[in-house]
Amino acid sequence: MPAPGASSLIDQVDPQDHAVGRVRRGEALQVGANFRTVHVFVFHGQDLLLQQLGPSRARHPCRWGSSVAAYLFAGESYEQAARRRLREELGLEGDLTRLGKTRMDDERSLKFVELYALQDGPAEIREPDHIAALRYWTQDELDAAVLSDAAIFTPTFVSLYRFYRHD
Repeated sequence: MPAPGASSLIDQVDPQDHAVGRVRRGEALQVGANFRTVHVFVFHGQDLLLQQLGPSRARHPCRWGSSVAAYLFAGESYEQAARRRLREELGLEGDLTRLGKTRMDDERSLKFVELYALQDGPAEIREPDHIAALRYWTQDELDAAVLSDAAIFTPTFVSLYRFYRHD
């Protein structure tokens, strides 16, 4: 099943992350609807795999982001979406560890993000129009870059990395 397209239905949620209706993914930010996403950090030891978004992406082209990120289809759980996109984007499967859930403002919307970790795997780019590159970053590299050059990352990744590091 491919990622939700602009016309796909996603759950609209209230400020406590309870589904209150459905909205088209491409309209959520325009109408200020709250919604859900999931991110996965894929690790090799302590190094974190990031994907560089493709240059044709509508939001944040060429910036570095989480190993995997996904909108949830309407009715889909966070974990189901994480597993789906790991397979679709990187060809990975495995034991996921839930790291927690946070929320952040995204334009006029409130976005809920559940974060998972996956230890290792031979990741491969399965969606070359979606992902320009993959790279493992050391924690020291990420700590320094997030402080000094955060604009090379997506805003969501910066927020999630700080959440993960408990800043």
